[in-house]
Amino acid sequence: MTDPASGPEWTPPTSLAELRLPPTFVRDHGIRTLSYQGAMTPSEIATQWRVHSSIVLEVMEALKAAGLVQLDGAQSNFERGRLRLTETGLARVAAARQRTWYSGPLPVSLSDAARRAERGLSGVCSREALRAALDALCIEHGIADELGQAIGGGATVWVTGADTDEQGEIAAALGRSLMGEVTLPYAIFAAGSILRVFDGRYHRAEDERIPLDGDLDVLRVRSEAEQWFTSRRPVVSLAGGVLAPDVLPAYDDDARFYVAPKPFAASGGLLAVLDSSTDLAALASLARLWLIPGRYATGIVLLRSGERLEVPWSAATVLFGEDPAVPEAVAAAVTYRVDVSALTGEPLQRYVAARLDPAVFSENAITAACALLEQSGCGTRRAAGLATRYLSNRAAYEGAAFTIKRSLLEQAIDAAERGSGAGRGAARAA
Repeated sequence: MTDPASGPEWTPPTSLAELRLPPTFVRDHGIRTLSYQGAMTPSEIATQWRVHSSIVLEVMEALKAAGLVQLDGAQSNFERGRLRLTETGLARVAAARQRTWYSGPLPVSLSDAARRAERGLSGVCSREALRAALDALCIEHGIADELGQAIGGGATVWVTGADTDEQGEIAAALGRSLMGEVTLPYAIFAAGSILRVFDGRYHRAEDERIPLDGDLDVLRVRSEAEQWFTSRRPVVSLAGGVLAPDVLPAYDDDARFYVAPKPFAASGGLLAVLDSSTDLAALASLARLWLIPGRYATGIVLLRSGERLEVPWSAATVLFGEDPAVPEAVAAAVTYRVDVSALTGEPLQRYVAARLDPAVFSENAITAACALLEQSGCGTRRAAGLATRYLSNRAAYEGAAFTIKRSLLEQAIDAAERGSGAGRGAARAA
């Protein structure tokens, strides 16, 4: 989604009718808000709801007419005075919470969310930034450009040849290359339910810190904004593969609202799945609900009731893995396949040097390890990662007694060959 204020058709709602939300839901939202916060002015409620004050006045007038709210104390100015629930209003709180306890910014209707959605990610990936970020990981420019083309097109790309330990690094580098911001609704109201979209782990301004879990308030969002918030493009990375719950909205039984699934949190940005082949059934669900519909800027949210919501969704997706016999749905979702395994010569030298402690491994030892990797026929990124991990673990285990020997280097290469599945190539030098 993009900035709703930038489009010529966008006009902030100024009346209850323009919200396109059920009036009963909005009035109950007012009761919930006052039950949590106590007496508030209409202006304070408008700030809490992120809407025009005229909407709040319209709702509060209706609640006052029903005998549910009144001015606090001896105040007489309804528009500026502090409003509180009456005894009748307090008795109505339990009913207002029956649907949900949510009292944050007013959700937008699904139709409004769809109308203001961003279509595609064209132009969001910086070629220079991506090349520089991936060059630091010893990935050549040609491969970087293939990845950039896929990311900029909002496509699904399967990346093979990356060592397990560096999949997250590559995903982070791709995320850093994304330019611009995305604007999303705090929450969406559809099928009688609330789906909270905002997730402070992924949605934040460029200079905003990553919040601790204790800072996240699932009932209220405190940052100043409209019903929509603006964030740098999100990067959602799933370690250990995608799990079945990742593709479905989580339901908070106590607060009584849904939390958007991980793919939806990545809307307008990047979704990265590390070790994608871990759970192929869940990966197939990701493809059916998000990746394939995503070609039409749509994602599928399944509610507990069995209700199917088609929500606006666009994101680039990177699947890391060694590309086994994947389910048909996954194969149909993948538009690009990029192999990053090639690693020889100077890039191999840089790669190995970056992963071995220079205080322990001399330049000559690194050069010897690289030569053995190339001579063995398994001089790939994954093999180099396995070999350097073997050497680092041995050095950490032996401590001060650790010494570099050719036999140890050959053991590391053997481990790399076994782990990468590479066959033995040219004979090693004696």
